[in-house]
Amino acid sequence: MSGASATVTVRDLVRHLDETFPFSSADAWDRVGLLAGDPGAAVKKVLVTLDPTPDAIARADAQGSNVLVTHHPAFLDPPAALTPQSSRAAFEAISRGVALVACHTNLDRAPAACDALPSLLGLTPSAPLERGRQPVALVTVYVPVAAADDVIGAMSAAGAGRIGEYRGCAFSAPGEGTFVPGATARPVAGRPGERSSAEELRVEMVCDPGSAAAVTSAARGAHPYEQPLIVVADADIDRGVARLGRVSDLPQPATLRDVAERVADALAVVPRVWGDPDAPVVTVGTVSGGGGSLVPDALAAGVSVLVTGELRYHTALEALEGGLAIIEAGHDVTEWPHVPVLARALRSMPGLAERVAAEEPAQRWWTP
Repeated sequence: MSGASATVTVRDLVRHLDETFPFSSADAWDRVGLLAGDPGAAVKKVLVTLDPTPDAIARADAQGSNVLVTHHPAFLDPPAALTPQSSRAAFEAISRGVALVACHTNLDRAPAACDALPSLLGLTPSAPLERGRQPVALVTVYVPVAAADDVIGAMSAAGAGRIGEYRGCAFSAPGEGTFVPGATARPVAGRPGERSSAEELRVEMVCDPGSAAAVTSAARGAHPYEQPLIVVADADIDRGVARLGRVSDLPQPATLRDVAERVADALAVVPRVWGDPDAPVVTVGTVSGGGGSLVPDALAAGVSVLVTGELRYHTALEALEGGLAIIEAGHDVTEWPHVPVLARALRSMPGLAERVAAEEPAQRWWTP
C-alpha cells in the first residue's frame, strides 16, 4: 500500500490503529478493534467521534463515511443475536454498511491521549499516574537453532513480542534437548527407539492473553518438529509508557478554587469539587473518564487534587479522608480530547489523510 490513491481496507485501518494504540494494552473486560463490519471493505471516508450512537452512525452514513471510529465501544458484552433490541448501534451500523471500530482503554493509556487533558488545562504533564501491571501470557518454545528466527518471526506476526514501543521482543537461551522417538514418530533428527539430542534454543515471548492461542498456533506452524514443546503461562509485566493518567506540577502554588476555575474555563463546564476551596495545590493528577480506580495511585503519588470525569460517592469520600481533593468535570467532557488524537493517528495513514473527519465536542447533559 503506497501513495494517496492506494486502496485502504477496514483491516488496514484497524491494523494501523493497533500499531499506534496497541489493543494489547486495553483492559481484559474491554472491547476494542473492529466490532462490526467487513474487514475487507474498502474505506471510503471515516468519521471519528466519542460514542457509537445510532445518531452518530446515521451522521457517518449521511457524510459518505463507511467507517465510524469511536473511543467508546458499541458493546462490552457481545450480543447473542444482532437485533435492534440487543444492540441498536451494531444493528444500525450493519444495516447501513458502516463499520464500527473502537479504541477504548488502549487509547486511554496512549501517551498522546493521556497528555491531551492536562495540556488542555494548561498543565505540563511529567509522569504517568497509573502504577498497576499488565497481565500477559508468557509463551515458551524449545526450537532448534536453525529454525529459531522463523519461529520468532511467526510468533511476532501473530501478536507476540510487543512491549510498549518495542516489537519482536524475545529472549533466547541455548541448551540441549534430548528425546526418544516412538516407533511411529517422524523425527527431524534421530531414529525411532534411540535416544537422540539436538542443540536447541529456549525462546520466550510475551503476548496479550487473548492472543495466546494464535501465537502458539503460529509457533507450531513454523516449527520443524512434528511435536514441538510449547508452554504458556500467566504472567504480568510493567506497563511502561502505556499507563493511565498524568501527574503535573503547577508552575506556582494555587488553591483548589483556582484549579477548579481553570478546569471550568478550559472545559466550559461546571465541575463538581470535593475538598476545601482554599486548600493549597502543588501537584495535579489527571485521568479522563472514570477515575475511581486511580485514587490509590493518586494518593501514593502525593498529588493534591485529581481532575477526572467522574467517580463513585464513597470513592470520593475515601479520597478526601486520604487528603486528596477531587474535581469531577464529566465523563464525556474529559474524554472528548481523545477524539482529535484518534483523528490525527488516522490522518497519518497513507491514503486516509483527506478522508477523515472528526466531530466537535457535544455535551449531552446540562446543569440548571
